[in-house]
Amino acid sequence: MTALPITPPEVVAVQPAPYHPSVVIEVLQLTGRNLRKITREPTLVFFSLAMPVIMLTLFGQVFKSIAQTPDFPVGVSYIDYLLPAILCTTLVQSATTSSTAIATDLESGMIDRFRSMPIHAWTVLLARNLSDVARGMTQTTIMLGLGLAVFGFRFHGTLLEAVATVFVAVPLSFAMNWLFIWIGVLVKKPETTQIAGMLVTFPLMFASSAYVPIASLPGWLQVVAKVNPLSYTVDAARGFALGTPSAGALGKSVLIAAVLATVSIVGATATYRRIDH
Repeated sequence: MTALPITPPEVVAVQPAPYHPSVVIEVLQLTGRNLRKITREPTLVFFSLAMPVIMLTLFGQVFKSIAQTPDFPVGVSYIDYLLPAILCTTLVQSATTSSTAIATDLESGMIDRFRSMPIHAWTVLLARNLSDVARGMTQTTIMLGLGLAVFGFRFHGTLLEAVATVFVAVPLSFAMNWLFIWIGVLVKKPETTQIAGMLVTFPLMFASSAYVPIASLPGWLQVVAKVNPLSYTVDAARGFALGTPSAGALGKSVLIAAVLATVSIVGATATYRRIDH
């Protein structure tokens, strides 16, 4: 009787499960990467600070006489009126670099590297936002220090209101960063995103309550300024700085920022996923 050959069982190689770090770790690592990149570009840091300093210096002198007009708050110096607005506009201006940075990563192939890693696609966008908000807050802190030490700015309210002056624009900054990230993934060209950034930020800054009272603007521009989201944020920050906080301005500022952030997050994420596939 012939014995049948025994076939050894087939050995199936077990593939290790792909590594997926937690979302928090992903965001922290990517945010750290973005911040380290910023520190290696001192010219970017310098010029990002130079613009608001120049605006504070020039506007503080050019529009100084506005403090004598009937529409200006009584007993308030123009520098105390102006600096809270500069803090807000600095955050809005700094948000424009989000679109340039994400477009640069797309053009250089860095995004392709991220695609090959076992990470969530949307964390790349969130990390970009958080790092740019952190950079903007650093700029505003430096601007506040210069305002106190050099330009004679003084808070009129409590310590808590002073802290609120600095942080009240963070929701709008977060929303604007998402908007510019969306623009970046749509346009994909760093040079074009810079032009798009100016087209968005300049009307926001100058058709608002940032530099002069809305009542002193021409009639049609008053209508624009009253629906400008930056006006509510500036009014909220200025109210805290002058010791006359406005719950209405603060509430409208946060609400508008939440709506803008929601729309921009959905749009940016959907556009990024289309690029990803």
